[in-house]
Amino acid sequence: MRFTVSKSAFLNKLTPAMGTVSSKGTITAIEGVLLETTDDGNIKLSTYDMTKGVRATVEAISIERDGKFIINAQRLYQTVRVLPEDEVTIDVNDKLSCTITSGKASFSMFAMKGEDFPNLPDLTSDRGFEISSEKIRLMISKVSHSIAEVDNRPMLCGAFFKITNGNLEVVSCDSYTLSRCSVNCDISSLSTNSELDFSFIIPGHALSELSKNLAEGDEENVEFYISRKHAIVKKGESVFFTRTIDSEYIDYKRIIPKDNDIIVTVDRDRFLDGLERANIVADEKIKGSTRSYVKITTDDQFLSISSSSVNGNVFDEMECVHEGRDIEIGFNCRYLINSVKVAEGENIKITLKSPTQAITIEPAEESDDFKYFYMILPVRMNEQK
Repeated sequence: MRFTVSKSAFLNKLTPAMGTVSSKGTITAIEGVLLETTDDGNIKLSTYDMTKGVRATVEAISIERDGKFIINAQRLYQTVRVLPEDEVTIDVNDKLSCTITSGKASFSMFAMKGEDFPNLPDLTSDRGFEISSEKIRLMISKVSHSIAEVDNRPMLCGAFFKITNGNLEVVSCDSYTLSRCSVNCDISSLSTNSELDFSFIIPGHALSELSKNLAEGDEENVEFYISRKHAIVKKGESVFFTRTIDSEYIDYKRIIPKDNDIIVTVDRDRFLDGLERANIVADEKIKGSTRSYVKITTDDQFLSISSSSVNGNVFDEMECVHEGRDIEIGFNCRYLINSVKVAEGENIKITLKSPTQAITIEPAEESDDFKYFYMILPVRMNEQK
């Protein structure tokens, strides 16, 4: 196999695919990228870590010999990235010796037979929808912080997607925080029966890689297909796919507080600044001691944030609009920061009930097109040392 491609075009496809290359070292082939020539003068690129993968096409400047080989992805990426010219030639001979040249620079490495690459899953389905890639990327960014990394309930290690006619809702929950966002947008059915009623769970590790394949501000539509075990996202000549989590999602509507009667409206940026300052103290890790909490206190039309540790303390006060009783309540500061940081709008509305019940964060001014809702569980302050 011998072909020449544009370095910039090749890296444009290879870079987002690197996140689906295996790094566990169990199967050598999946630590590589499968490169194969096609009859229409293109180079097909595939990566697959046995749970998620990418398939992309790069237009070749020239193809001198057809072929299909695996090259170690990290070495290939690092090599192509530092080559001096924009034209890159990759040559793999019958002895599996790979030479990469650009200008007068040349690198050599070993290759593997393309047949050693694992079979990719069936990436066809007759159930799907078309939606703006920016809307998908936006929703992932709003809920990713509430996806559990490890949990004995597999569904909490992913985000729940619910698609109906004209609406996309995404939910995540890690047992301590819950994020729920929805957006009204144009959604077209790609199903044979024109249905627009889908629900599925995508693992958190796959969502972060999917986001890298969806450039910020790109309003180009993507095609989203749902098969029995996979979600398949097609954008132009690139395909991202991942196994879905085969489980029913939790009944999140049941656990959302409905009778919080203390309402605090506060400037979002001012509140976030106060939390960031308090976290300097609350996040201190002292040997032999537990992490401090941050305490939120309301007093008339003022909200204060405070935290103490063995090394010092912090206090900050700001104006707010306060309805209901005064309250003191403690939180893991990082949970609050993560939710407030991805909230939108000048002001946010915080609702509370008691020092032991979850609070909610919503926009102070509601929008029909985009809605977000965050729920955070407090800590018991008398249990902190």
